[in-house]
Amino acid sequence: MSDKRRIAPSPRGAPLTGHLNRLRNDVLGLMMDGTSACGDVVRFRVGPLVMHLVNHPDHAAHVLIRNRKNYDKASRSSDCLALICGESLLTANGAVWKQRRRTIQPMFHRAAVVGFIDTIAACTSIMLDDWALKARAGEPVEIASEMMKLTFRIVGRCLFGADLEQEAHAVEDAMHVMVLHTYHRWRSILNSPSSWPTPANLRFRKALADVDAIVARLIERQRSNPPAQPNLLTMLMGSTDAETGASLSDEEIRNESIAFLLAGHETTANALSWTLYLLDQHPHWADVIRSEYESACGNAPPRMEDLSGLAQTLHVFEESTRLYPPIWAMERHVIADDEIAGFHIPAHSSVIVSPYTLHRHPDFWEAPGEFRPERFLKRDHEAFMPFGSGPRFCIGSEFALAEARIILPMILQRFELRGEAGQNVEPEPAITLRLKGGFKVRLRER
Repeated sequence: MSDKRRIAPSPRGAPLTGHLNRLRNDVLGLMMDGTSACGDVVRFRVGPLVMHLVNHPDHAAHVLIRNRKNYDKASRSSDCLALICGESLLTANGAVWKQRRRTIQPMFHRAAVVGFIDTIAACTSIMLDDWALKARAGEPVEIASEMMKLTFRIVGRCLFGADLEQEAHAVEDAMHVMVLHTYHRWRSILNSPSSWPTPANLRFRKALADVDAIVARLIERQRSNPPAQPNLLTMLMGSTDAETGASLSDEEIRNESIAFLLAGHETTANALSWTLYLLDQHPHWADVIRSEYESACGNAPPRMEDLSGLAQTLHVFEESTRLYPPIWAMERHVIADDEIAGFHIPAHSSVIVSPYTLHRHPDFWEAPGEFRPERFLKRDHEAFMPFGSGPRFCIGSEFALAEARIILPMILQRFELRGEAGQNVEPEPAITLRLKGGFKVRLRER
């Protein structure tokens, strides 16, 4: 590291609060404007807090891979997320994270995902049958909500061995409250203690209690009547630490279960919703997916061996997650002073790697604002990281990609979707990148 510490450039901010106002009201615009004006390392200040956005694949690799020991998850965003899922695979560091990852990884090996294919297709068929009734009645469908319910049903059956259809609406509402609450706490300088009975804290506690009750019932059900087919819960309940031989406590099982309820359906639901929105804007690609599906599967639900023949569907989904990555930012806490691209990165500050801005970097993407699935015919996009990078690469990526290649063509084979006029669909950044206000469509059976 050089003796002279260079401070990274920063967009103009307020004297005392820095970039707080835009962080609270237009964080995506703040990041895009910052990288446009300042380059690939941008310094932001939020009151006394300092954070750097690094917007280059090499800088991201430095933080997430090469020098990852200096950048851990003890960040403000993880602290906020821990209000929902405690110390879990999403928030843990060091030995705890490694042990949990080893325990859970087999659930998402390719061989395990094969066993989920029929369940994903069956859950999608149930939704489509319900859509057929709505189409005949002339009722619109709100896509973001429908995808939340569908992916929650899939996670329930595949990972928890339970039909959670009746709980889907309650979980959707509760998750909405929780993810917005935690995000609002992250983007504020000062927060009231979570123990105080403020209206926001009380809403959060009620939502969390609702989800806790569902998870507690799942755990008790599996303890009293163990399933013949292993699932995530049975793996968690039966796991032991390789060094100590200790099993997970009820609280640890609860934390991981809620983490997977959150991560396992929230991110995929948003990715599918954004894809269907983009297909409404680009109907040619909906026709491409239909044609590809008919060639690969005919009228039958897809099997694992069919998925390789759904390459165009995969490219459409990849392009959607490029433009609207569900995990739009990854924050890391800086343990010791460092240097990136010649700029000083101080200890105890934060570094953010944002797939949202990196996926729009004009040096790595031609016409970055345009929807061009054909760009993914090339497979080595170094600036593409919708599932993160490094050892903490999303454990459920194969599962999510399988869901996309099953759900999207099954929807499009059966229905034409047309967005209702007058909607202003915008990204809503919270823990994940949601569709602000949702996306209503009219259905026409094919």
